[in-house]
Amino acid sequence: MCRSKAEGGRRCPNSKGRRSSVLATNKTMGGSSAPRGPSEPPSPARPRGRSARGRRSRAAILRDAQKQLADFLDALVDAAPIDSTTALVSAVDADVAGQVADAITARLKTHGHPKKSWQSHLLCGALAAAARAMKAGEDVAETVVTDGVASALIGGGIPRPAANLAGRAAADALTKLTPVQHWEQVRRAVELLAVSMCPNVANHPEVENYCLRPLASELLSSAIQDELAEIRHAS
Repeated sequence: MCRSKAEGGRRCPNSKGRRSSVLATNKTMGGSSAPRGPSEPPSPARPRGRSARGRRSRAAILRDAQKQLADFLDALVDAAPIDSTTALVSAVDADVAGQVADAITARLKTHGHPKKSWQSHLLCGALAAAARAMKAGEDVAETVVTDGVASALIGGGIPRPAANLAGRAAADALTKLTPVQHWEQVRRAVELLAVSMCPNVANHPEVENYCLRPLASELLSSAIQDELAEIRHAS
């Protein structure tokens, strides 16, 4: 993968190098010790004797889904980098996602908006907006990611000038650091990071709909997938 210009150009994908501060912070908060692939997602048992009358709450289901994805990301960060376009998401892709979050954080801090002044869902909302914008494709990423992240930040109380600069920083990080042909993998990594750092997915529909649910069929256990389908149909 690549380093930013401040770090001196391209970095070899197989070197450990600098880990994103966001990913390092997430890891210190706990997680799995061994990576799980998409073919072997964690499978927590459903509560015994559960009937339609005794279904779990939407919040409980989303908490479990969030934990499964956060555990997957934590394990991924410790895994050896995979330089492959066939991998669903690799440690290299996760590091790019973390550096996108770092770029947003640093730019906001530079312009007088440190973390302590943020609304609780500000960064996960910006990442969800970035992931959603990335679906438009790499060729238009600079514009759509800049605008999407800026809009999310403005909605979270950040003044437009600082939000626009942070949106541009996110777009620059994505376009400069994403390894060749890894656009979709990095998008999944951004979705994973948004889910893992969200304070409460049940209260953040953008993270639920644009990040958690798109990952469900590939990374969540079948039991959680069934429950997510149930609460969607019930809503």
